[in-house]
Amino acid sequence: MSDRDALLHAIGEHPEEDTPRLMYADWLDENGDPDRADFVRAQVGLASPGLPSGDRYPLVRKNVHYLTNFVRHWQAQLPRLHGIEWGDFNRGLIEEVRAATERPIVAHAAAVFAVPGIHVLRLWRLDSGRALGDVPELARLRSFRLIAGATAGALGALFASPHLARLSVLDLYGNRVDNTVVAEIADGRFPGLTELRLGANIIGDAGALALARSPHLPNLRLIDLSGNPIQDRAARTALRRRFGSALKL
Repeated sequence: MSDRDALLHAIGEHPEEDTPRLMYADWLDENGDPDRADFVRAQVGLASPGLPSGDRYPLVRKNVHYLTNFVRHWQAQLPRLHGIEWGDFNRGLIEEVRAATERPIVAHAAAVFAVPGIHVLRLWRLDSGRALGDVPELARLRSFRLIAGATAGALGALFASPHLARLSVLDLYGNRVDNTVVAEIADGRFPGLTELRLGANIIGDAGALALARSPHLPNLRLIDLSGNPIQDRAARTALRRRFGSALKL
């Protein structure tokens, strides 16, 4: 494996970490691509929490310069795949892939996840959770976002996938998610979840209690249950006691 391939592999395995990206920027510098290297460093810097305002302005100027003059060329280097849309650059790399349904992802999984920074999947609709769940490249995912919905059966089939254990963000906002789906989320199949967005669904008291009583969600920094018909005072109290300030209800 070449140095470049090793760095890109490290980025793919640890997409949340900045160090592999900064090492990749060093490699770009050493191999004749200083503009791309500078862009990676600028975007990593802008994403750093607590960045002083005095340090932010020059990085913003750099970012705008590269977005205006270079990004279109870099985007053109990505594979053109039917039904696949690439997201924006974040921390120097494309991190998100988008599709109307799971079909293009299933058809082009190897090419999609060969793009080193990809770890976010956004679908408009999920028709076959089993077909998507059978894709081994899903092991790269840290974030799954569904826009318009899926049946409880399709979501259950997807959640049965052995390839989603490293998921940290699950966004099912406004998807008619019910108590059955919530019980599957609460049963421990996503041990690394830090964000769970379930607002504007049809989750009731039983689903709320399943989440509140689950021993498998220790890392949640955000759990959004706003806009759900959770009526029972005991269920709402249990949620607040369990999740505290992480809860949006």
